Amino acid sequence: MKNISLFFVFCVFMEGVFGDSVSVTEGKSVTLNTGLSEIKTDEVIEWRFGETLLGRVRKASKPTFDEDALDGKFKGRLTLNNQTGDLTISNIKITDSGEYKVSNKVDLSKTFNVTVSGSGLSPGAIAGIVIAVIAAVGAAVGGVVYGYWKKGQML
Repeated sequence: MKNISLFFVFCVFMEGVFGDSVSVTEGKSVTLNTGLSEIKTDEVIEWRFGETLLGRVRKASKPTFDEDALDGKFKGRLTLNNQTGDLTISNIKITDSGEYKVSNKVDLSKTFNVTVSGSGLSPGAIAGIVIAVIAAVGAAVGGVVYGYWKKGQML
């Protein structure tokens, strides 16, 4: 019983250390939730990417962003909800993968480990596949025609 209790405490502790894992496909939007139903009066919610401040929001106030942070990496792609403090990243990129932290000065500290995966095959890869399929069909048809011609059954 002691081992089970220790395991439970370890799991709860480790969740706080490593944070929530979020996976998203490149080009989509993702919302990172604070878990708050609403921001308290005079409360300031801060969002960071690694150690770099991305933005702040106060209850019912217009969010502020550091547009020059990380050489404008997130410029025009961040939205902060001024009721809950949730952060939405639109048109997410593979380079946006990493650790996002939200906090206030009192009781909120949450970490999100965001992983952005590629959106699938590139246009060049798709074109290559199409060309390969056309070539294979052409070779098959050519082989059948040649076989009939060789047997003298061609009209």
